[in-house]
Amino acid sequence: MHVQFGCRSALLGALFIALACSPGSRATTGSTPATNAARPYVVMVSFDAFRHDYIDRFKPAAFMDVASRGVQAEALIPSFPSKTFPNHFTLVTGLYPGHHGIVGNAFFDPARREWYRLNDQKAVRDSSWYSAEPIWVTAERRGVKSAVFFWPGSEAAIGGVRPSYMIPYDAKTPNTDRVTGAVSWMRKSPAERPHLVLLYFSDVDDTTHRYGPDAPQTPNAVSMVDRALRQLLDSIHALPYGDSVNIVLVSDHGMASISTQRMIAIGDILARAGVDTTNMLASDNGPTMSLWFGADSTRIRRARAVLDTLSHAHAYLRNELPKRWQLRENPRAGDVLIVADEGYILERRGADKITARGAHGWDPRVGDMQAIFLAAGPNVRPLGRIPAFENVNVYPFLAALLRLDRPPTVDGNLSALGPLLR
Repeated sequence: MHVQFGCRSALLGALFIALACSPGSRATTGSTPATNAARPYVVMVSFDAFRHDYIDRFKPAAFMDVASRGVQAEALIPSFPSKTFPNHFTLVTGLYPGHHGIVGNAFFDPARREWYRLNDQKAVRDSSWYSAEPIWVTAERRGVKSAVFFWPGSEAAIGGVRPSYMIPYDAKTPNTDRVTGAVSWMRKSPAERPHLVLLYFSDVDDTTHRYGPDAPQTPNAVSMVDRALRQLLDSIHALPYGDSVNIVLVSDHGMASISTQRMIAIGDILARAGVDTTNMLASDNGPTMSLWFGADSTRIRRARAVLDTLSHAHAYLRNELPKRWQLRENPRAGDVLIVADEGYILERRGADKITARGAHGWDPRVGDMQAIFLAAGPNVRPLGRIPAFENVNVYPFLAALLRLDRPPTVDGNLSALGPLLR
């Protein structure tokens, strides 16, 4: 996600903490307090765009502390497209984007004739867009309280259920307030505190979009989130039950460098070839672009044929998409989907002004797109380095840590992470 952030006044910060300590809508509980008393605690933190090699390159102390006490994957392989909203929702549902419905940060649904965009609050909070059960709904349905401090999908009542505690996304919220708010929930009485807490930081994504992943500003952004993680770890350690908390650190994707010299103007190319683009719909500029032509199969085939001649991108009809992307059956993926080579960006028009120096969204097999996974705690075996694995497997791992029966229809399983469980 590419967002701007800043500092709040002391007054707003105080008001924010008061809000963070108040409960949101709650699900009907089915477990007794005695059952939950012995249930493990899990805190999962996402660091947007934290690439898989940043820990070894920059050696952030708090991240290395978690790795030394538990496990660190060689990489966490995102789902396609390697974008923020699709992968955050995959992490908490165990489903590929084509199956949970959030196939991009912005996409068109031909059946609804509506757009979903990450900055559209009405869409983001409309539960009908989401076709899967996130981990906080799994928990709440089983009487286990959850708390979410920013996570895609958490602002909607999915299946009529919300986390017990939730803060709507506000990019301006300082990291210290995010940590303080999350820990305030964990300081509640045993009957009221959540056993699952989710937290999100965007600094690395903001910085590497603007300057590029190899810019001198990148280690500074890594240091910022490392300080936030240290604050969180110290705060958890200070809790009376701190040694009962499992910590899971993830990111949604990595980041690659881009250049204004590597832009491909899709709309201009189609227009010059005589393809009518008057009513064509296109997703956002980026490494991938989806096009919708309604029911006009002639224009679909013509556009595909024209774009198939591109030197640094590949165009697919939806039924031609690689099976491993798991998107063929979902019309939200577009009538035609174009994927650029790494480092190249697709534009709707050449007149579009793209100032970013970093981007993500390419095939997850591209190394720069790969993310992080670390875990430590009383229910995690300290096995050190483990092989890379797909992020659909995180949800089953969380459900097992929390001792929850998970829905049977998920794409992930415990084959990759089951050996980590004590």
